[in-house]
Amino acid sequence: MSLFKKAEAHAAAKPDPKGTGYDLDIEADGDDPATAATVVNALYAKYKKNHERRKDYASLFSFLIFVGFYMSILFLQRSANEAYELTSTLKNNLIPEDTTMKGSAEVRDWIASVVTTTWQDARCGDGRCEAPFEYPEYGRFGCKADCNLLKTESQITPIQIDVYFNFSHPKGSVSPIDLMQDASWNLCPMEVDELIGPKKIFHGSDCYYETDQRFEQQVGHVVREIDDVPDGDWSVVVKKDIFLKVAGAVRPRFNVTVEAKNKRLLLAAHYGQIRRKYEVTTYQAIKTHLGKTNLTLAHEQLQLYLDITNNSLVEANATAATTAATANTTNPYDWDGNQTALVADMLLRRTMVNVSMAAGSLCASSFTGEQYLNVTDYAVVPITLYNATLFSSDGDLQTNGCSCVQGAELNSDPETYCYCYGPLAVNPDAVVDPNRVGVENVTVSFTVAKQRACSEVWRWLLLDTSTSWNQHLSLAWTANIAAQATAQSVADTEFTSVLTWLSQLSPVTFFEINQMKGTDVTRLDEASLTTLKNDNVVSERALDGNATVVANAIRTSYPYHEQLIALIDARLAVVNTPTLTTPLYASPPEFPFNFTYMVPTSLDIANALYPDDDLHAEVDVDIVEWNPAVLARQQYAFMTCNLLERAEQYVGTCVKPEDAVDPATNQPGPMVEDPEYANVDGRTSIYLTQTRFQKLCEGICVCEVDALDADGGDVVKKGCATIAGPGHFCTCEVCRVTAQFDNVEYPGNATAVAKRRLLGFGGGGGDGMSRAEFAARGDRWSLPHRRLLLENGPQRRRQGRNGRKLLQTDLDTILTAVQALAVKQSNIDTNVAAVQQAQAIANQDANDHHSDTALETIIKAGFDDLKKGTDSLSASLEEILAKQQQALAAAQESLAIQERTNALAESAERSIARLETAVQKQRESIQNAYKTGAFADVAQYVAIQEDAVITRERKAKENLLMNSPCQMKVLYYSFSLDNFNNTVPPVAYRERFVGLNNRVLAGMLIYVERKNLMKCTSSRFDDIDATCSGGRDIASYGVDPVFKLGTPLYVADYDNFETLTKVYNCSEFSNADVGISATYNDGADASVTGNHAPYCQELYNARDIPYGFRHKALPGYAAGFPFFFDINLSAEEAQRWIDVMNYGLMIDDVKTQKVTAQLIVYNAELGYFGNVMVFFEFSDGGKVRVTHSLNTIKVELYDTQADMSRLAMEIILVLGVAWSVYEELMDVVDTKKRTGTYGAYFSSVWNYVDVASITLHVVTLIMWFSYGFGLAANFAPDIHYDIYKNLEASAFVTNLKVPNQMVEMGAMFLEMKSLVEYLQLYMTFSGINIMLLLGRILKLMDFQPRLGVITHTLALATADLTHFFVIFAMIFMGYAFIGHVIFGYSSSHFADITASVNSLFQNLLGDITYFMEDFKTANGLNFVVAMIYFYTFNIFVFMILFNFLLAIICDAFGEVKANASESVSVSTELGPMLNDSWRSTFRSFYRNHVPESRVRRQLKIWRGENPDESDEEVFDEPDLKVLKYDDTKELDMAGLKRVLRRCVVETYQRSAESNFLLSNRTGGGGGGPSNPFFKKKNGNKDALATASEIEQAAEMLMKQMGVPPEGAAEDDDGPSELEQLQGSLEKLLKAQQRLVEGQVKVIEGQAKMADRQERLSDLEKRILGVLEKPPSGR
Repeated sequence: MSLFKKAEAHAAAKPDPKGTGYDLDIEADGDDPATAATVVNALYAKYKKNHERRKDYASLFSFLIFVGFYMSILFLQRSANEAYELTSTLKNNLIPEDTTMKGSAEVRDWIASVVTTTWQDARCGDGRCEAPFEYPEYGRFGCKADCNLLKTESQITPIQIDVYFNFSHPKGSVSPIDLMQDASWNLCPMEVDELIGPKKIFHGSDCYYETDQRFEQQVGHVVREIDDVPDGDWSVVVKKDIFLKVAGAVRPRFNVTVEAKNKRLLLAAHYGQIRRKYEVTTYQAIKTHLGKTNLTLAHEQLQLYLDITNNSLVEANATAATTAATANTTNPYDWDGNQTALVADMLLRRTMVNVSMAAGSLCASSFTGEQYLNVTDYAVVPITLYNATLFSSDGDLQTNGCSCVQGAELNSDPETYCYCYGPLAVNPDAVVDPNRVGVENVTVSFTVAKQRACSEVWRWLLLDTSTSWNQHLSLAWTANIAAQATAQSVADTEFTSVLTWLSQLSPVTFFEINQMKGTDVTRLDEASLTTLKNDNVVSERALDGNATVVANAIRTSYPYHEQLIALIDARLAVVNTPTLTTPLYASPPEFPFNFTYMVPTSLDIANALYPDDDLHAEVDVDIVEWNPAVLARQQYAFMTCNLLERAEQYVGTCVKPEDAVDPATNQPGPMVEDPEYANVDGRTSIYLTQTRFQKLCEGICVCEVDALDADGGDVVKKGCATIAGPGHFCTCEVCRVTAQFDNVEYPGNATAVAKRRLLGFGGGGGDGMSRAEFAARGDRWSLPHRRLLLENGPQRRRQGRNGRKLLQTDLDTILTAVQALAVKQSNIDTNVAAVQQAQAIANQDANDHHSDTALETIIKAGFDDLKKGTDSLSASLEEILAKQQQALAAAQESLAIQERTNALAESAERSIARLETAVQKQRESIQNAYKTGAFADVAQYVAIQEDAVITRERKAKENLLMNSPCQMKVLYYSFSLDNFNNTVPPVAYRERFVGLNNRVLAGMLIYVERKNLMKCTSSRFDDIDATCSGGRDIASYGVDPVFKLGTPLYVADYDNFETLTKVYNCSEFSNADVGISATYNDGADASVTGNHAPYCQELYNARDIPYGFRHKALPGYAAGFPFFFDINLSAEEAQRWIDVMNYGLMIDDVKTQKVTAQLIVYNAELGYFGNVMVFFEFSDGGKVRVTHSLNTIKVELYDTQADMSRLAMEIILVLGVAWSVYEELMDVVDTKKRTGTYGAYFSSVWNYVDVASITLHVVTLIMWFSYGFGLAANFAPDIHYDIYKNLEASAFVTNLKVPNQMVEMGAMFLEMKSLVEYLQLYMTFSGINIMLLLGRILKLMDFQPRLGVITHTLALATADLTHFFVIFAMIFMGYAFIGHVIFGYSSSHFADITASVNSLFQNLLGDITYFMEDFKTANGLNFVVAMIYFYTFNIFVFMILFNFLLAIICDAFGEVKANASESVSVSTELGPMLNDSWRSTFRSFYRNHVPESRVRRQLKIWRGENPDESDEEVFDEPDLKVLKYDDTKELDMAGLKRVLRRCVVETYQRSAESNFLLSNRTGGGGGGPSNPFFKKKNGNKDALATASEIEQAAEMLMKQMGVPPEGAAEDDDGPSELEQLQGSLEKLLKAQQRLVEGQVKVIEGQAKMADRQERLSDLEKRILGVLEKPPSGR
């Protein structure tokens, strides 16, 4: 019965006399002070307990709020949902699906797929102009839809490209048609150094024209006007111009137009000036014609008569000679007699004219006085002079009786008089009078004879039809009428010559000048040249009326010559001024015509005509010009181009003849016998002093030097006279060959040494001199004779009695021989053409053979059959075949060029052989002609032979060079366009995105680590394979595929020494400042044949092929080889870099150890960076393991308002953590105060949890703020890093820029990796902290039985769980080890212990993938073992052991649940607490409410305590333990001490072995016989154990073996108070019963104890004496 039941029963038994309803006994007890104190204490304890429980709940909920606040901050810091959006995108786009790959090909395919997907160019038409990668449209490039037209958006330079070509080529070499068809040109972005790659122009490296421009004619001019070429560096690229047949220029279109206009105006002005000049000349000629005297007219007619008569005599002589030669007779024509007669006749005629027209003579004064002798028109009065014919047709004045005699009338008279039909010199009186025919010896006087001579002369002058004044005046009028036409004709002829020369020398200017066709003279920009020049003439004539008058004058209007002269003078007075008649340029014109050389003051004249135009301003017409020799058409370019490599023997130097030195002996020479001296013993001289060698050297040697002109421009000086000055000759190796003229025959005496024949005239030296006299005279025969030969040509006739004549028959013989040679040459050319045609057919057959794809088709068909259904593989195969086809085409092109070169070399050899044959035949023909007397003299014969030698050498040189290409590479003619008014494009970088909006930073890094190959340690199977890996390899490897024949990147034009060493320049690799130098093969190792200079070991392999990849250390990476896909690579360029990686063998299956791909992206929408690293590890087993690291971070942490709010929360969190630290420190201090030691604080495991949690809190806060305000704030990556020299390089793409930012880029990648790892570590610590916080929550929940179920359950089951997990671990790990050993060799799920443990743990969770993939497919014994393994594991572990685990936990939980089932619930406890708190807070509304704090204060006052003092916390004593014995009996610590004390005493009394082994005294404690603890050194017993030692022993035994007393495990809050009272009563009854039984035994034992009491008293006294007083000697 409970206490409350008894109280009710007591109230019922004793009724209330007053009817108050109160128990009178209880009322009476209330007056008892002890009872009141007990009641107050009970109430105070109850309220105090409620207060403590309220504090526990407050601590719990405040901590929950703190944890929720902390987790909210972590949520905001991580924003995992946003991070996942980026992470999932990166994972889907970048991470390989397979965790293993077969080989390097799949790795390369993955890299290619990522790059191809990510490196996409901007799309035109999206409405956004992404400058500068999208740009305005020009040519076939750009995006008009987004960026408009370039010429609309920018200032550009319209240009004009003029291409001149002349593919004519000598016969016997390559066909001009082939040269024309092979050559092509295009306009392309300029190559930086002609090899390495183009500078950036908008569109990249593509040429302006999609296909190269071909030539359709062998000779011509192509003009391309382009008005939308952007600024930048460009090149006109000419391909396969192996003989430099293509020339051209690039010109700014505007300047060309301005220059053309200026040139048109200048030419028009020049034409007007020369037109007027020739008009003045014509009029002056007319005046001169009219102003001639009679004497002048007479002499002009006589000279004309002389010329006509002399020509008649020459023709008659030639006809007679031809007839005589045909008849083989002597020429009958009397040349000398006829010449003598002609001279005498002309002497008489000139004398008669001079005498008759002498000023003041009787003849002149008599006849000029007659009015009809000076008529200007037809004579009115007929002349009645003697009618004899003067100067008759027979031309013999003497037969007509005319003669001129000095002193005929008077010997003393010195004058000469002429007589006709008068006295002769012998018989002056005997003269024949023609008027008296038949009358002999009729004499006339001298006077009459002189009058007759005078009349005859004047009649001939005035009345003859060809010499009369009538005709003379008629000629003047005719000339006047035709004056304008004559002036125009002469001016047009001269102007045509100027234009013709201009078209040859400046075809562009000529083209532009004639480009304009306008007829409006007021629009000078459009008016044609014809319009302008005609207007210049017409305008001037319109201003002068005399011009029209004189031009329209006729003879009938102006019958007298004085009138015509007056008209002409009037016109000349206006036009004959320097301003109107001074030509602007040389007139007559001089070749070459040049606009630069103007007549002084002429420019002022032109500027006066066109004052608004600066006609001679400096206009830069040519941006670039190349190969001007083609324009001038002076000679073939192949004759002089690149002679040092093609024909070094023709490269000459300028020396004076006397300074020539023989290279073989280093002495003056070479010395050669001089044929110009008749020296029997052979006279020698320096070869260059001889004329023949001078001509030879000048004809075949080439002397040119580069120089600067007066304006600083580059010019080429040609000829030694220009280079070194007069007296210098060009000499070369070929012309120093002294045997050049060995085959020349010099007729005369033969020398004994060289068997040459020296020239001699007859038997001596010529002209009657002996040989010795001739030699002593020292005259050279060749100079005068050769000069004569050159002046008069091969048809010169040597006159004189002893001279040899060149007969026509001999010329015919030579002509026949030459014709025969021509026929043979034609036959040879025909044969050569046949050979070339055969060769062309052979080449075509070879090309057909190479282009025959039948075998490839069969192979492809076979592959299609084998790979049917595998579309992706088929696509890859097609791509490979396409690239191989490209490689084959490149190889065939290279082979064709090589074959062409070989064919040219063979052709050259054949040409030289044909030349030798032709020269031999020519020499024989010349000798035969000389023997037949076909030459006029010996000098001509010798000169022809020497000229033949010179011609032979020239032809040999031509044959050699015409078959030796000048060059075989692509030619680049570069120029720049720069409009300085244009805005410089902003520095921008291509946008590369992963997904939709995750922009790539810098690019994608591919880092390759390679391994060394070495001989395996085991040699048992060396014959199979003895190669193993060991160590790291950082040696350069791979090959640049541009120089690798068979790859699509192979460039045949680059595969030559010059290009190769220019691209891979070892001198640029060296850097003395940093101690880097190129190393070469020193020849010490004979087995190494390569790496001699200039092929350094750093850039070339042992076969002198350039490496593809070189080592470069990067921060955070092991030694390896970086390969970086820059974001600025276009899609096409990125594909090229992929090809370089693939065909350069960067990643192979042999030595590649690890490939790392790293990519960093930024998502501006989320503000997150993503770091992706994919690792490809090449395992020793032959597969590639793929792993990855994918992390996202945010470094912009405090930018937005939300970030500032989070910062405020973080500051609050810092304060909260600081408060937690303070509270925990106070807890430590309080523990010290209560217990006196700090160690008591660490006696609880929960305190360790608190310390760890708070420590992690502090650490994570420090990490976060270090990250946010340090690492993240300082992270400032660049969008781009300059690493490579040129991303568009056509070769050596991995050439690093100097300096470059490779290290900076690696540092950025490493910094990103460090940030990711740092943030991951922070989040890891935060996660651990959250787990500790959850533990602390469980600790705070432990005060409430129902909230502490979990902790109580685990505490109760700890021992059983420990035992279970020991057994479980042994069985589980045993199975894991068995699985690894048995199945690890074939199953990835058991390949290692970790994988085995993971697979079995997944099995426990229900995932049996390993069973489905590996075990079910096993066969044979493996299948049986696998089934046994699988089923036994699931039975023992999954079914049995797991059920044991559940049983342990359920049993403990049931017991705890039973104990907590009757406890007060949380809601029951919280209700009153919250109600009191609510009412206390709002007391104004609840005035009758008394807060608990006031009740507790009142009770404290009633207890007699100071209410203002805080309650001292009572230290919770440690849980007491008892020692159980006899199953039910318990012994506490005090009892155990008493038992030990008694045992010590009794043992000491009855036994000699009294050692106390439970002590740790110094020097003892061993406990064995060899270390007796209690024995004295003299062998007596040791002292008893002290009280402290006994107490320590008791504590040790209780700690090790003690157990909690019964009921101790019950919680105060478990049972109710009533139940506790009931239990206490039951225990009391049992105790009373045991007490009665014990009293009986006590009574029985008292008697026994009485007997021993006295004895014990004595013993105790002795023991106390011993304890208080130590024995002596201790």
